[in-house]
Amino acid sequence: MDFSWEFEKTKDLLKSLSLMKESNSLLSSVALYLRSANVVIGDESGLLPIEMEDEQELFRSLMQSPQTIYWDYALKAPNKPDSSYKAVVVKLPGDQLKDSFGAFLLYLDQNKINSMVRKLASGEGVSYLINENGVDLTTDRQNDQQDRKEFMLALMSEIKERPGGGSNFKLEWKGKAYSVFYGSISKLGGKWTVISATPISQIVAPVTFTTRTIVEINVICLVLSLVASWIASNKIYAPILHLKSMFGSGKSEQEEEHNEISYIENQWRKHLNEKELITSRMEQSMPALRDNYLLQFLQGNLYYHTGEEVVEQLLRVEWDVRSRRFAFLAAQLHGMSDLGDKFSPRDSQLLTFAASNILSEICSQHLEMTHIINFQDLSVGAFLVSNADSSHEQFHQEMYRCGQAFISAVNNVLKLKVTIVASHIVDAVTETPAALEMSRKALRFRDLHASNQILDMKDFIPGDRRHKLTYPFELERDIVYAISSGLEEEAVGLIRQFLSVVVEQSEGTELIVQQSMMKLLGAIQDLIIRYNLNLYDMYDGVHLYEQLMHIHEPEEMLDWFQHKLIQPFIRMLSITYDADIKLQMEQFLNELKSNFLSNTSLEAYAEKMGMSPSKLSKAFKQFTGENFIDYIVKLRLEHCKELLLHSEMKVNEISDLLNYQPSYLIRIFKKYEGMTPGLFREKHRGKG
Repeated sequence: MDFSWEFEKTKDLLKSLSLMKESNSLLSSVALYLRSANVVIGDESGLLPIEMEDEQELFRSLMQSPQTIYWDYALKAPNKPDSSYKAVVVKLPGDQLKDSFGAFLLYLDQNKINSMVRKLASGEGVSYLINENGVDLTTDRQNDQQDRKEFMLALMSEIKERPGGGSNFKLEWKGKAYSVFYGSISKLGGKWTVISATPISQIVAPVTFTTRTIVEINVICLVLSLVASWIASNKIYAPILHLKSMFGSGKSEQEEEHNEISYIENQWRKHLNEKELITSRMEQSMPALRDNYLLQFLQGNLYYHTGEEVVEQLLRVEWDVRSRRFAFLAAQLHGMSDLGDKFSPRDSQLLTFAASNILSEICSQHLEMTHIINFQDLSVGAFLVSNADSSHEQFHQEMYRCGQAFISAVNNVLKLKVTIVASHIVDAVTETPAALEMSRKALRFRDLHASNQILDMKDFIPGDRRHKLTYPFELERDIVYAISSGLEEEAVGLIRQFLSVVVEQSEGTELIVQQSMMKLLGAIQDLIIRYNLNLYDMYDGVHLYEQLMHIHEPEEMLDWFQHKLIQPFIRMLSITYDADIKLQMEQFLNELKSNFLSNTSLEAYAEKMGMSPSKLSKAFKQFTGENFIDYIVKLRLEHCKELLLHSEMKVNEISDLLNYQPSYLIRIFKKYEGMTPGLFREKHRGKG
């Protein structure tokens, strides 16, 4: 898998890793190591190739453990090579022929583990989570590590001496008495011991606290009488002290400022400055918030919002759309092929970005509220909101001015042609997603003959644009035959002629031209399938119909048919032929076209050409896409149609000439043409 090219799948994988991380609060990050690709994909690091040999060896060593799930207490993080973490390694199962192809690396958040284990003990108590090898999963402050480790060893030694002595006991250590509770759990293929030790002095502390409280209450009662007199004398000072305390200033600042009034003034100014800073940041982020909301809404992701909810949300991002009208301009750039090598297909996103900036600048000059959508495929859209004092007709005129100015700017700056669709003007904001979708669909009805055009949805009804298109089946057959014969230049010339006919008959409508090219693609694919060639291998798994759907220009379609469709097929076809067989088959076909009325069999021709009948049959099928009998029948039926149209011969006479029984001729003629010879003559002569 190409993670960069198939970025949608890569993005989905990163989302899945993030969800795995969020599913357990003890995880700091989740990564996926793929051994054959030598990459680590992490929710924090993204796609990270493993280039250093020592790093590759480190990650390959993870696959050597016989366990499917196991712990690693010093695993390097892919984006932090200088740090190590406790992690759970989950090997991904392989098949019978291959070992595990990778592993999930679940990095633990040491702080959260420490916090979880510490909750087992309160106050001065300590707690441990120890594996079967005596390794403590938790850590503590650096200066406590030695004491903590010594205490843990003392606890473990005492527990080992009590295999069946219950789950709690008393321990004396360094002059303190501790109440110890312990237990075992089995998780992730290992056995863990949980130990909690609490000083006994802490357990009895509530009794001591009660005694002290009684004494303190008596002392407080004495002090209160003194404080009451002090409060009375300072009553006038209380409001200033209260205002000073409201600012929450640090003790050091209060000590430095002896004049309370000056202190309050300075703090007030400080808070005003902070308020202005926050307001400024909010104003700077408001356009981005508004653009994100509009993008979600216009793409239909917020369909469940009512009109009042949408208006309220837009008010929060400083757009007042009450009593306004709404419309769209959908624009498609085309004509890149006319510029030669000036732009490559890779420049399409850059050109779309430039076009969106041009459209944004033009629309903002005419309307107060506009939002530009970059579709990343040489098409852009503008969501337009009418000015407060604009009528329906004035708003429509502003739309046209924006469209004309955009066409002029793109023609001059980018040297590209533009088709614009002006949508219906709607009064309800909830109707705008549908208006955008209809406008984008209408772009496919552009006139291929026109360089620039503006289609108005008010006057544009696709159902009324009916074209009497006679599909060029004869040209299609010629194209298929040329391709099957390996004649690339002849096939490209016929496709160019095919395009010209379709464009002319459809009056240049892009949608009809594209549908006709889809039909031609289907005929060529049928030819490839009849040759028993693998479409997936030949075209590297590319979805041909999807590729053709995204091509809008006739010249680009022609180029795509030649380089992406025909050339790979002819290269594959040439592998199956050698030069001698190809020459023999061409001579054989020429002889058949001259002597198809004779009853010479395939075996006779094979003997004449010096090859076996089976080899000739296979070569004939590969070269023509048909078997010998069907090919002869088609030649004779074509000759039959010529005689029916251009001679007075009867059906019986024609059948004798073709070496067929009259009943058999009528049956196969009806099978291939859908009618009897007599009806065919009557129908086509009547047209003449």
